Amino acid sequence: MEPDRAEDSRTGEMVGERYQVGTLIGRGGHGDVYRAIDVMEGRRVAIKFLASHLAKDSDYRLRLVREARAMSALEGRGTLEVMGLISADDGSLCLVMELLEGMDLAQAIQERRAAGKPFSLDEVMTLFMPVVGTLDRAHARDIIHRDLKPSNIYIVGGNLADPRIMDFGLAKTGDLQAITADRMLAGSPSYVAPEIWKEGARAADARSDVYSLAVVMYQTLTGDVPIYRESLVDMLLAVTTPGNIPSLHKARPELPEAVDDWAEQAFAIDPANRFQTVVGMWRAFRAVTRR
Repeated sequence: MEPDRAEDSRTGEMVGERYQVGTLIGRGGHGDVYRAIDVMEGRRVAIKFLASHLAKDSDYRLRLVREARAMSALEGRGTLEVMGLISADDGSLCLVMELLEGMDLAQAIQERRAAGKPFSLDEVMTLFMPVVGTLDRAHARDIIHRDLKPSNIYIVGGNLADPRIMDFGLAKTGDLQAITADRMLAGSPSYVAPEIWKEGARAADARSDVYSLAVVMYQTLTGDVPIYRESLVDMLLAVTTPGNIPSLHKARPELPEAVDDWAEQAFAIDPANRFQTVVGMWRAFRAVTRR
């Protein structure tokens, strides 16, 4: 069980004799993100700290290093600008990065669903085209994200044309040692590809990101993930058994029936039968929807 972190606040700290920590932006299971001010340049930034109970854990420290290196390799629009890794006074490793204003895709989907106004096909095209481009660049650099989900896609300023892929902490890269056990499940259950369910995190490759991105696209169009079960065992069975992907055409009747053929390939259980690249999947989706 995660320790009580209600009083685990960094607000007011000076980090690296340069960054004045402000208010908490977000809190996850493994770390916290705060607003901060670079007192040397007067620039607003974000600082990601590992949770205090993980601050000395070598695996989680390596995840932060992995995240910094992955985003630095993909610098430019598509991810966050990274200023560097520094140590707080207590020795905790923290990541200083660009401060974004806006909302993540998970929040945007929730708001659209509550309002009964799903994303239009044109909006989906605008949103995912740069996401596909960023992932394609990542894969060309031997970086597999492994944790694609709506909460890891940030829409800057509400501008659908400016999405950023976030949280590369679970990324699989060719130049850093592995930090996940062979049988470990990496990622969030609804977005995890079948081969990872069956063989563990080490089985992930670019086609695993293809599957995860297809789930995110499906959810953006419909408001729901294609497969959800309460228990991990039931999820494993559902994801690795054919015939469990609901019809995308029925959920969005304005889409052609052929979109279900696209979904069948995007969600193929055997990665050899799946689209082999995110660009290939994207082009097929555009062809089916005539966009």
